[in-house]
Amino acid sequence: MKPCVFITGATNGTGFAIAERFAKENHSVFIGSRTAEKAEKAAQMLYEKYAVLTKGYGMKVFDAENVESIFADIRQNGYFVSVLVLNAANLGICQNTLTVDIQDFMDVINTNIGWNFMLARAAAKGMIDEGGGSIIFINSNTAYRSIPDRAAYCASKSGALGMMRALALDL
Repeated sequence: MKPCVFITGATNGTGFAIAERFAKENHSVFIGSRTAEKAEKAAQMLYEKYAVLTKGYGMKVFDAENVESIFADIRQNGYFVSVLVLNAANLGICQNTLTVDIQDFMDVINTNIGWNFMLARAAAKGMIDEGGGSIIFINSNTAYRSIPDRAAYCASKSGALGMMRALALDL
C-alpha cells in the first residue's frame, strides 16, 4: 500500500492551502467535502498544477457507513491514509442559547466531535496495519475561550481538543 494524505474541508481556504502544500511536496492527496463536485474540482485543480494523484469525495456528515466506504475506496486504489487532516467544521454561527433548535446544536457537536472520531478511527486502523501515521486536528482558540452565540461550537472545539489528547494516548 502506498501512503496518501486525506484532508477534510479542503475545497477552499485553509483546507485547500493544506492540500496544495502536500501536493506541492509530491504527496497523493484525497480531498473530502460535503459537496462531491467541489471536492472533485479541488482535486482536479491540484492534479493539473502538481501532476500528483488526487481524488475528491463527497462526504455525509456523521455517517459511519460513508466514512467506511471512503476509506475502503482509498484502500481499493492501493493507498492507505498515512496523514489525516481534520479541517472541516460546523461553525454553529448565530446559535442563540435561548432559541437554537436542539438539532442545529447537535449538528455542530456531531460534526466537530462525532464525525472527526469516525474519521480518526478509520484512518488509525489503516495506520496501525501499515506501521504508523499522523492524525492532525485543525482546532480553534474557542477550545480555550468562548464567544457569544456559539455554545455548541465552543463546546465542540473543547471536546475535540480532549478527544485529540485521548486518541494520542490510545493510539
